Amino acid sequence: MAVLLAGAAWACLIGWFIARAVRQFRAHRAVSLQRSDRAGAALGSVAIIVPARNEAANIGKCLAGLSAQRGLPAESSITIIDDESQDATQEIAREAASADPRISVIEAGPLPAGWLGKPHACWRGAYSVTADWLCFIDADVRAAPELVAAAVAAAEREGIDMLSLTPFQELGSFWERLIVPAGLVLIACTKDLRRIDDPASSEVTANGQFILIRRAVYFAVGGHAAVRGEVCEDKALAARVKAAGYRFRLLGAEHLASTRMYRDLASLWEGFSKNATEIMGDGVSTVGAASLAMAIGWAALALPSLAINIATGQPSLASVAGAIVALLGSLAGLGIQIGTARHFRLPVAYGLLFPFAYTAVAALAWHSVGLRRDGRVTWKGRTYEIHRKA
Repeated sequence: MAVLLAGAAWACLIGWFIARAVRQFRAHRAVSLQRSDRAGAALGSVAIIVPARNEAANIGKCLAGLSAQRGLPAESSITIIDDESQDATQEIAREAASADPRISVIEAGPLPAGWLGKPHACWRGAYSVTADWLCFIDADVRAAPELVAAAVAAAEREGIDMLSLTPFQELGSFWERLIVPAGLVLIACTKDLRRIDDPASSEVTANGQFILIRRAVYFAVGGHAAVRGEVCEDKALAARVKAAGYRFRLLGAEHLASTRMYRDLASLWEGFSKNATEIMGDGVSTVGAASLAMAIGWAALALPSLAINIATGQPSLASVAGAIVALLGSLAGLGIQIGTARHFRLPVAYGLLFPFAYTAVAALAWHSVGLRRDGRVTWKGRTYEIHRKA
């Protein structure tokens, strides 16, 4: 009987996670941006702002996509904010500017005390332009020609004051393919998209890779100056927008934009360690969720084997049924991981490695909490002193 109860409990737990994942996936699909969103719309002017530090590998392709944007008013512009890059970022950007009069390049200048690099670059960009909408796009984003117009049209049609989009995540190296999908599944299972988009809820999550905000609203809430010391400045800015009574939305844009955030384990580890605690909300939530995911990942392998061994040694209808139920629960969980791998266009084998993936995510989460406890993070050659969090 104990085997049956354990198997049933395990199956119920896996079923709950699957139901939550499916609900999140359906909610995400229901609020995805489409190319047709811009059809027939008369749009306000847009100032596209690209903060860039050491982005020589990305800035050329990013600007090629932004130069190809269609459906925007003639007065719209593209501004690159070079944040003291130590590579060829500025040279590549200026070469693109020479071929497109809409593109301009300005230098962010020395980083003031108390500021992180990206908020400072975004703030400098916002102050250098005039438009109805400010559109902050990271240098590693590849935009389809309809992206910005579709975003502005959707925001104007639905009365959205700040819109954040999630591009498709391109994954190249082994470590990207192993860790990024597991991390994103963990975030998706702990965040409720319906509450994020609910004006009455204080819950908020944003993606700084693409943020569109009305210029008047941006300055009304203090812009990036108000979140100058925040590691997740995108989430902090969205929280200020919601708290001020403006409308914020998070939409999917996988068909209109893609990004490759990291290219090796070192940059992935540094980037996610910097952000993980802020994304999850606090240290307890971060290590708790990641450690639970790791435990469930290994239990998916161990529990069916244990139940089968018990049922084989002490055969009874209850023990055999419990072993079968435990096995079915683990297979269902495996199906979710394989489905995730297929969503990211990865070989199915990566879905089979999920226990190792969630173990790496847990290690990363613990490291992130340690950094926040010490009050120091490193990113792109800079070390920032930040507020310590227990």
